[in-house]
Amino acid sequence: MYLSNNFWSNLKLFAGNTALIDTASKQSLTYKELDDESDFISEKIKLPHKGLAFLFTTNNQESVVLYVALLKSGNAVLLLDEKLNEEIRNGLIDNYKPDFIISSSSITSSEYENYLEYHSLRFLKKKDIQSSEIFPDLVVLLSTSGTTGSPKLVKLSYKNIQSNAASIAEYLNIDENEKPITTLPFNYSFGLSIINSHLLKGSTIVLTEKTVFFRDFWALFNEYKCTSFAGVPYTYTMLKRIGFEKIDLPSLKYFTQAGGKLSEEFIKFFNDYAISSKKKFFVMYGQTEATARITYVPYKRLSGKIGSIGISIPGGELKIMNDGIEVLTPKEVGEIVYRGDNVMLGYAEVLNDLSKGDELKGVLFTGDLGYKDEDGFFYVTGRMKRFIKIFGLRINLDEVQKMLENHFKISVACTGKDDLLQILVQSDDYLTEVKVKEEVMKMYQLNFKSLVVRTTNQIPTNTNGKYDYNKIKEMVGFGA
Repeated sequence: MYLSNNFWSNLKLFAGNTALIDTASKQSLTYKELDDESDFISEKIKLPHKGLAFLFTTNNQESVVLYVALLKSGNAVLLLDEKLNEEIRNGLIDNYKPDFIISSSSITSSEYENYLEYHSLRFLKKKDIQSSEIFPDLVVLLSTSGTTGSPKLVKLSYKNIQSNAASIAEYLNIDENEKPITTLPFNYSFGLSIINSHLLKGSTIVLTEKTVFFRDFWALFNEYKCTSFAGVPYTYTMLKRIGFEKIDLPSLKYFTQAGGKLSEEFIKFFNDYAISSKKKFFVMYGQTEATARITYVPYKRLSGKIGSIGISIPGGELKIMNDGIEVLTPKEVGEIVYRGDNVMLGYAEVLNDLSKGDELKGVLFTGDLGYKDEDGFFYVTGRMKRFIKIFGLRINLDEVQKMLENHFKISVACTGKDDLLQILVQSDDYLTEVKVKEEVMKMYQLNFKSLVVRTTNQIPTNTNGKYDYNKIKEMVGFGA
């Protein structure tokens, strides 16, 4: 079992440092207190066999303590959003039958009994605990969607968590002087990676449920002298809208972006801000299936590599593959394939899947199309499945989306089906519909009947900030 030198084993190294600051309760914990409290809970939830726990999280101190306690206990844990829809929540419980359910919400079930309380968190324990075989190295489960609670889960091992935390800490130069503030859900792989990589290095994590779009978040940022924050494309779209560049943030050292492709216009805007204000801006790429991060763009190279996802994280390896053969020619498109210790064990869709071992052997076929340039920097051109055919013409939805974003300098979401391209544009100007439709028809020689364009004042997103394409289809679909 890959337990040596993990961050939860390293807590004693930073005993006197402040580990967590909960801005809502104004409480803080040192690393020694985090170690002691998680030890106490861990002993209470150990089972004769490796069990499964559901932890419903928020960005607060209790969630982090329980997360560490569950890792120490030897059980596997599925991290879920405390605000998860009740129907989805109950469906996951029925499907995976966890030994423990830990939540601040009132959850009742005839199959569970009250077992323990830790501040606002209540522990339910299964009355009839039947030993289910769980692979020894399985430690964390995350939803593939990040938010929907889909029964299809990503299975992560001790090695996955440790290696990715160490890689991120290396290329971001994280040490005990860092003080990140939470901006993403704890149960989302990007948000979790911030917790893991900073605990590994003895940093102080500032916990808040407030969002970056309001003044009180930035007041907290300055009050606690935070040094970094993270965001997905939606975060940066909104930050530009609220005039982020005018906010005085003297303690900010760097900020990071992942969770989807940010438009080149926005990358350039925030990179220019970083340069002029002597901050560092890191553009990154990853997937939940790789624990979190796969690539990053070194901040000093970003100006000359706008649009690139960068180079592999330390310890990883990237290739472009076509039909099982590595593509060596620069700018030739193929599937991006990643190898590294952070690649998941595999997927789970039912309880019995938790017993399976390492099915991927460290190799992840990302499903993303892309190429590398002459300097070895990688670029994503689209998803392999994000294609439709219109009258025999193959349309790359991501390519259309990027073209429109760059041309009109606005946010765009493209979806559709064969013989129908559907586009949702974020704009208050109705004439934008006409202009976008004309541009797409001209560029792709499409008939107006095969194209629907609608405007909205806000493109719908999931809580992890990625476009919610199901809602987008509903919004645009009525025009089909």
